[in-house]
Amino acid sequence: MTSHHRTRKECLAWFEAHPKAIAPRQDVVVDRFKPEDAEGVARLYHAVYGDAFPIEYVYDPARIQEANLGPDLHQIVARTQAGDVVGLSALFRVAPGKGILESGALMILPEYRLGTLIFRLIDLTQKMAEDELQLNAVFGQSVTDHLTTQKINRTYGFQPFAFEIESMPPRPDGDGARISLLDEFRVLRDSPHDVYLPHAYASFLRDIYAERGLERSFRAGTGQRGETVWETQSMGAASLAKVMVTEVGADFPKVLQGLETAHPGCHAYQLQLPLWHPGLPWAVEEARERGYCLGGLLPLWADRDVLLMQKVAGEPDFTVPRILTEQAKALVACIRADRESLK
Repeated sequence: MTSHHRTRKECLAWFEAHPKAIAPRQDVVVDRFKPEDAEGVARLYHAVYGDAFPIEYVYDPARIQEANLGPDLHQIVARTQAGDVVGLSALFRVAPGKGILESGALMILPEYRLGTLIFRLIDLTQKMAEDELQLNAVFGQSVTDHLTTQKINRTYGFQPFAFEIESMPPRPDGDGARISLLDEFRVLRDSPHDVYLPHAYASFLRDIYAERGLERSFRAGTGQRGETVWETQSMGAASLAKVMVTEVGADFPKVLQGLETAHPGCHAYQLQLPLWHPGLPWAVEEARERGYCLGGLLPLWADRDVLLMQKVAGEPDFTVPRILTEQAKALVACIRADRESLK
């Protein structure tokens, strides 16, 4: 394919016009992405997801090459001797902090899923995060309609910090139930800092910091002043809207109201609130009065810690999510109790 950007439709048409069979049982090397892997990565997305992957650039080799120039994407590939890409893992940016990336985008051609290839991909991904990129933290999300991802993340030392109630839509081939997500983190290099404890969650935060081995200095809030600094993110296909707040101002209640007014009818709303800000405790009380409950802690999310709060429509069934560890079960129980306390 040529180097100029192509639309999804153009890329898919090119794949159809230039099919390529990959022989099974070839020897595979796991390696950092190279520019010549771009077409193979695009073909892998097409082979695994068809034309349905929601992010457009993954079908365009030219844009895949550009994205891998960094600093927001670092892909690891499983490459055959013939140069075909049969597996992929990646570190990519979802959080605003410079020292944290998400680990994910794990996929392998069905013919290559037996054996240890999945662990070879994750091994190199985690090694890159810790040694080459010198990240402070790695973020991972586990779906809770099965336990596979939670088991893998536990193997690599991830710990649960937050639980997103019904933040994913049902699977097309599933039972129709929305899917909750477990937010897990591997803190590589902690960055101690001041945290303003909200009254409602002071015990939760003290406990989770102690249990996860993170050092923080706890402060009392001093109220709000000025204007709120925030930005929103809408994920229409998931019926989810988020707001990330970096400065808590006196107009914070209007920001909350504006989130729901601008994105009416969403199943889930999420707030990411700055634990380093002296107005945080007041903001938490305002959010709770409007039906937002605890979501958990996002350590080093903005290179400092963020508190996750959430509101969902209807009455979630907390017996549906499959949770692996006692630590994660305790987290979910705490969030459930907080939600029920708001009724």
